[in-house]
Amino acid sequence: MKVIIQTNKIKCDVGNCRNLANYSVAPEGVGAGQYINLCDKCMRTLYGEIGLLLAPKRKSKKKTEEQSRQNDQV
Repeated sequence: MKVIIQTNKIKCDVGNCRNLANYSVAPEGVGAGQYINLCDKCMRTLYGEIGLLLAPKRKSKKKTEEQSRQNDQV
């Protein structure tokens, strides 16, 4: 899968968005009619949502310090 910077005037494919697409998400082996076209705003929103789902969860520093204190006591 690749992301293409869109130079043609194509409408964003997201629901009620009326902006022109700046990007196209292109799965391997499909024609241009199957690309997902996204404007800058929708791409940034999607990027944020994907990050919430796929980014590794970081342990908070406070919890890590508490756990090391508990381990030292044992």
